[in-house]
This record gives sequence, structure tokens and C-alpha cells, in this order.
Amino acid sequence: MYEPPSVIARTLTVSEANRVIHDIVSEFFCALSIEGEISGYRPSQSKHWYFTLKDSAAAIDCAVFRSMQYGMDEPRNGDLVIAKGTLSYYEKTGKLSFVISSMRKKGDGELQALIEKRKDYYRSLGWFDEENKKPIPDEISVLGVVTSRTGAAIRDILNIVRRRAPGLKVLLFPATVQGDGAAEEIAMRIRQANAFSACDVLIVGRGGGSAEDLACFSEPAVIEAIHESEIPVISAVGHEIDHPISDNVADRRAPTPSAAAEIVTETIFTRSTRLKSTLYALNTEMDRIISDRRRRLDAAIHASENFEKRLLRAANSIPKIDEYGRMLLLRIANAASRLGYAEDRIASFFSAKAENAEKRIRESLSVSSSSLAMNIGRRSERIAKAVSTVSAGYKAKEDNASYRLSAAMREIEALSPLAILKRGYSITEKEDGTIIRKAGDISPGDKLKTRLNDGEIISVAEDINELRKRS
Repeated sequence: MYEPPSVIARTLTVSEANRVIHDIVSEFFCALSIEGEISGYRPSQSKHWYFTLKDSAAAIDCAVFRSMQYGMDEPRNGDLVIAKGTLSYYEKTGKLSFVISSMRKKGDGELQALIEKRKDYYRSLGWFDEENKKPIPDEISVLGVVTSRTGAAIRDILNIVRRRAPGLKVLLFPATVQGDGAAEEIAMRIRQANAFSACDVLIVGRGGGSAEDLACFSEPAVIEAIHESEIPVISAVGHEIDHPISDNVADRRAPTPSAAAEIVTETIFTRSTRLKSTLYALNTEMDRIISDRRRRLDAAIHASENFEKRLLRAANSIPKIDEYGRMLLLRIANAASRLGYAEDRIASFFSAKAENAEKRIRESLSVSSSSLAMNIGRRSERIAKAVSTVSAGYKAKEDNASYRLSAAMREIEALSPLAILKRGYSITEKEDGTIIRKAGDISPGDKLKTRLNDGEIISVAEDINELRKRS
């Protein structure tokens, strides 16, 4: 039998005390077989397994090192197992743990068996049937969340809502989500949200954890509160393998709180995305139309400037009225001069013909009376023909001169500014006779004379800004 060292009779240091405990544990508890339920399973990066074996009254930390795992199934929370190994007392921290060398399952575990029994019961009541589940509405203005005030679940939900549906209101119903009293508190918050009709959809859940941590979501209080809820409920418990009963009885299941938030905001997010796409398409089309209108406006301005330049060139090429008058008088004088020359030539011709005829008559008088008698008729006929020819030639030349004069008058009239005035235009001059071709030629106070087709208008230029102020 173990005999304590003599040092036990005196006061020990912590190191000495831990050494005594380590020696006792190593000698007396080198081969143990322990039955319990696995909880809090957490594999390490080095592939060692760490978890807790527990029963209804106590728990012990356990470790299965990588070298001892051959032939073992990977542990699952809730499994009831029989493990064999050695108690190990770590002197430095004073921590006692059970190092397992072999382990086998002994059924599904008490907790898991209880959950499965409850599932069968509520399934028999029809609470899992799809026809009893309420649809998640598309139009949501307020989202209710039953979860821990400080947990990661509410932070994840708020992040998703801010990113996908920033206008959606989130109402938190804080509750404890593990341990004693958690189920009753969760159920109370669900009923509270229904009593005040506080939201359109209710997310009930938390992040991941062990089977014991999630057990409250399989308690009758929570199951019944979800089933009785008039508000559609989404169960969002962040677990990996086993589903709590809240997943089956809720109107919709989500694997994580973030996924639940994405389900709730899907319609709003889709509409927002479509709206952004539509706005982008509208902006693109507006930019295209504005660009096209700007191009057409630039072309119109360019055409207007070209027309204005052509109009100014045309206006500069129109002679003044005095110049037109002088041109008209000159053409009339030329036409009259040409007519006078034509008349002189006709008179000279006629005179020459008459003198020639008279000469011939005188010569014929010396001829014998018989010849004279014979020639009188011929001479008279020739004289008549000559007179007729001269008259016809004079008439033709006169008609030609008149036609040319009429044509010249029509051409002058077409070029005359008076013809332009008849078409509705006007000409504005200063007192000194300078023609106004642009607005910059006028200064306030200038006296102006505007010629119209049927008269003139005398006016005085005024500053348009001063005129607007007076009006």
C-alpha cells in the first residue's frame, strides 16, 4: 500500500504537493474503464482528440493522442462510450485528465436518445408536416431575432442585413441560448414577439456548440412556442451534424444565422440589384441620348454659324441703294443713247435712199418722154418698195431697241433693293447712311432709319437691360 513521504508532515510547496498527487494518481489509477457521454469534442491541429466524458452529475476531461487512435471511430457529441485509459495529473497546472488508450460506443447516448424520442412524438402530432408550415413573406419591414445579446449570431445577422437590405429594421429579443433556463427564456421571447405583433419574420437560433449547448432548442417549451407562433419562424442553429427539433418544427430551417438573414433579405436584395441594374441601364441610355442630342445641337450650331456667314457675305455683296440708282440711270442713259444712234442711222439711211432716188429721177427726166413714161411706173414701184423696206427696217430696229430696253429695266428692277423690300425685308441705316449689318454696329442713343417697301421708320436704339429694368 502507498505510504506517504515524510515530507507530508510539514508544509509543502505547490510543486511538492503536485508531485505527491502525480505519484499517487500514477500508481493507483493506471488502468481505468469509464463510461460516459461525449461532450465538447474539439480536435486539435496536431490531430489529437479532446473532449469531456459526462454523466448526469459530473464530468472529466479526456484526451486521445494521435498514436492511440488506430481502430477508433471519431467521437461525436452525444455518443455514449466506454473508454479505457490512465489518469494523468499535469504537475505544472494541477490539471487532472483521462488519457484514453481504447474506446467503443455504447449506444447513441442518453441525450441523443431523448431527442430522438421527442422527434418521434412531435412527428406523430404532425408538427413536422409541410402543410402546417407558414410561408416566409416577400414583403418584410421588421425582422425579429431571438438570440443572445452578445453572441456572434446577432452580429452576423446585422452584418448581412446592413449589406443586403440596409432599410430593413431588426428587433432583438435577447435570450440565453444555453444552460439551465435557456429553453424557457427562448420560448418567452417567441411568445412576446407574437403578443405585440412586433415583426414580420422571427429568426430563432445561435452559433454552433456542443450537443449540450444546443439541447435547449430541442426542449418542449421551445418546440411548442415555435409551433404556436403566428409569426413565421426560421430556425437558425449553427450546428454541423445533428439537427435540434426546432429545425423540424419551424417554418423554415437555415444552417446558420447568416444563412437565415440571407433568406429573409433575398427579395429585398434581388429587387435592389434589379433596381441598380435598371438605373445603370437608364443612366447609360440617358448618356447616349444626351450625347446624341449634344452632337446634333453642335451640328445645328455649326450649320447656323455657316448660314450666318453666308448671309453676311450675301449682305456685303448687295450694293447700296445709291449705287443701284446710279447703275439704273447709267443703263437708261446707255439705252437712250443706243436708241438715238439707231434713229440717226435710220434717218441717214432713209435720207441717202431718198437723195439717190431723187438723183435718179432727175437723170431719168433727161431721157425721152417715152422712156420717161415707161420708167415712171417702174421707178414709182421701186420707190414704194424702197420706202416700204426702209420703214420695215426702221420698225424692226425700233422694236429691238425697245425689247432690249425692257430687258434692261427688268434686270435693274430684279437687282434693285426695292425688290428685296417688297419681299418683306427691311434695311436699317444710321444717320450718316451706314447700313446696319449686325447688332454690334448699334450703340444706345443712335438714330436709325428703317426702310420698308411702303415707307420708312425712324427709331432710336436703347440698351435692352435698361429697358428691362424700367419694365
